[in-house]
Amino acid sequence: MDEPELEYRFPFTSHALCRLAPPAEATDGRPPLLVVVHGYAQDGERQQRWMHRAVPEHFAAAYPDGIHRFEVRRSGRPPRIGHAWYFFSADRPAFLASLEESEDALWSMVDGMAERLGADPARVWLAGFSQGAYLVNVAALRRPERVAGWISQCGNLREDYLRGAQPALDGKPVLLQYGEHDENLPEGAAEACRDLIASYGADVSLSMHDAPHAITPSMTREACEWLAAHDPAVASNG
Repeated sequence: MDEPELEYRFPFTSHALCRLAPPAEATDGRPPLLVVVHGYAQDGERQQRWMHRAVPEHFAAAYPDGIHRFEVRRSGRPPRIGHAWYFFSADRPAFLASLEESEDALWSMVDGMAERLGADPARVWLAGFSQGAYLVNVAALRRPERVAGWISQCGNLREDYLRGAQPALDGKPVLLQYGEHDENLPEGAAEACRDLIASYGADVSLSMHDAPHAITPSMTREACEWLAAHDPAVASNG
């Protein structure tokens, strides 16, 4: 009799809350959509508080929770539930599989949120902070046809995360925002990320802010102006 296998991997479906915000200003046609992706141990509700001022009035916006839930404990604070998009570990194949799972989940969320908001699927923009920026960078580079452009805040990118993809971005706009006092990223990370994404043909803008590893009002103002310039409103005839 054969020995039974003692390890088994099975797929599962994760249910994540997605907060939706219709455009504040009516325009002709279907609105563009900004999908805002939070960082590790955070959630869409916090990200909405930080980033709602980055959304032009003619944009719809969505703030999904990460697909993994876990308890966050910090000294002097009550426990809370945090969310993650993927889990990084020294097990390289497991990490890349987790990242790929989060990409699939993100695109499924994008499709569902665009449908519910009546947004234009050809005008989807992504914005990610920290871990969310890692995910946004990889997802957009591996599926550039899915996005009009994206914003990466306090994030990083390694070429091997792309798993052999060679995207052709053909001038696609990308805004990279970093804090000058960010101790969570290695020195030179901003320039390295800019150079790598630009090497695929993107039109990359790198912006440094007087900030730590955080989203600041100057970042949200800049992001709003940048989005409005690249995807301007069309006046409503209604």
